[in-house]
Amino acid sequence: MIETEQRKRTAAYMAASDEPPALAYVEKTLADSCREEIDQEENIWRSLPFFAATLALQLAALFQVIDKLPDPTTVLGWVSVGLLASAGGMTLASISFLAASIYPRTFDYIAREPALLSFAEDLIRVEQVHKSQDQGDPFSALVTLKTDIARQYARATDHNRQINEQRARQRSIAGLAALGSVLMTVFLVGATYAHYLSIHVEKGHGRVSSQPTSAATPGAGPDTSGQPVQRSGAGTAPDAGRH
Repeated sequence: MIETEQRKRTAAYMAASDEPPALAYVEKTLADSCREEIDQEENIWRSLPFFAATLALQLAALFQVIDKLPDPTTVLGWVSVGLLASAGGMTLASISFLAASIYPRTFDYIAREPALLSFAEDLIRVEQVHKSQDQGDPFSALVTLKTDIARQYARATDHNRQINEQRARQRSIAGLAALGSVLMTVFLVGATYAHYLSIHVEKGHGRVSSQPTSAATPGAGPDTSGQPVQRSGAGTAPDAGRH
């Protein structure tokens, strides 16, 4: 009779201690998702070299054409000013959204280790009380602990995913603004060099047209002193009376 009662208690305790497969699966899945969302924070910092290189290339291109910009009073000059303003505005927008994406945010995590250990110890004591009193409703510290941890993982993952989605959206806008700024800079460089080359070609044609079209025949006219010019090779005519 006593052995039968002990077997019943052991069976009830083992049934209460067995972890449900669904709970084990959900707890592991949520733990992996929470770690992935925390790792996403590093992707923001990995994109900074791209924006730094883009800004450096733009500044180098602007320094090359800043002294060759067309006259603002001309149509091409107004176009160049508009392109320059657009490039500057897009660069500012890119930097602003990039700064917003790396702004510090508070991520959610599960309970700290000391608090988690204290909670587990409390659950173990409750389980031992239930076991000693042989209550009809079995209690499992493992199942209760994993259920609470899974709930914490779910809450932290949802909160961290919202932060990462907002950061990804801001980073995408910053990237599009940076590409637009690069495009405006390329158009500005093209317009400036087209204007510079047109001026260079006009100056070349002006120098060619200013040169004389025909040269004076040597010895054909009087020199600057007003004296007749003697052709080379023509000597003094011999005296007709001299033989």
